[in-house]
Amino acid sequence: MKAGIKITTIQTDYKGKSIFERMAEELSITDSFSDMDESGTIETILEGEISLERGKYTLSYEESEASGMEGVKTELAFHIDAPKEISLARSGEVSSTMFFSEGKRDICVYNTGIMPFEICVYTRLVDNRLIEDGYLEIVYIIEIKGACAQKTILRMETQKI
Repeated sequence: MKAGIKITTIQTDYKGKSIFERMAEELSITDSFSDMDESGTIETILEGEISLERGKYTLSYEESEASGMEGVKTELAFHIDAPKEISLARSGEVSSTMFFSEGKRDICVYNTGIMPFEICVYTRLVDNRLIEDGYLEIVYIIEIKGACAQKTILRMETQKI
């Protein structure tokens, strides 16, 4: 079924240290995200497809120019019996597969078309109400090997068209 999708992404540097440095200082899962600078906010409205087959929810859409990944297809998926374990796969000129699960760390490869690089994603929160309310929020820390980490809040709102 067709759906309208509103995507809001907020990113800000994470106190100038790599996630591994922060973990060494006993990073707490309750560490606040309230200090985020909203100037790093990107908001897009897209059209996509929602499907629910054999217990698997899938939301797919083409990225827009605003995201910097125009022409890349993104597919977000989860099983309805595990709504806090979400995969996000991108294909096209930029490709990657990320996995979000509260309190867990995922290492993946991000292929840019120029060269691939490794990223680490540490998921702090998954608020998945896509089936009931058309709302998803994922709060995570992302780090490119050796670079400064970024706090990210990804919000999605869907509405059937």
